[in-house]
Amino acid sequence: MNRILVLLAATIMGIAAIFTVWGSNLMKKTIIKVENTTPEETCHIASFDIYSGRYDKSSKSLYLVLNNKRSVDLRIEKLYIFYPNGEMKTFEINEILKGNMLRSINVIGVEDGFTSGTIKTNCPDVSVDFSYSQVA
Repeated sequence: MNRILVLLAATIMGIAAIFTVWGSNLMKKTIIKVENTTPEETCHIASFDIYSGRYDKSSKSLYLVLNNKRSVDLRIEKLYIFYPNGEMKTFEINEILKGNMLRSINVIGVEDGFTSGTIKTNCPDVSVDFSYSQVA
């Protein structure tokens, strides 16, 4: 009788161990999937705009305050500045704009006379355009 109880207890513990390992692996896979959520899955709700801006001709500095209007974090990747002669200058930004937050960026080396600009993010369809008159 004791032998049967020992075998029964060992079998139950073995089954419990199998379920524990299986559950642990399932949890790890779920966590990895959540951590690796691609921006495309959240980009459709992302949105930001320029809260305010200022261009200083003497220091060739463009100061922008960006407003993230959603809870999705965005990476501000590039700033494109366009000039009337068709020239375009690119600035690498690579700053995180946290969800529902304001963030300022200051870009030095922007030559005067630009007509407009575009700020691009890690979400291909999420960008903001602005004109010189908005920041002058």
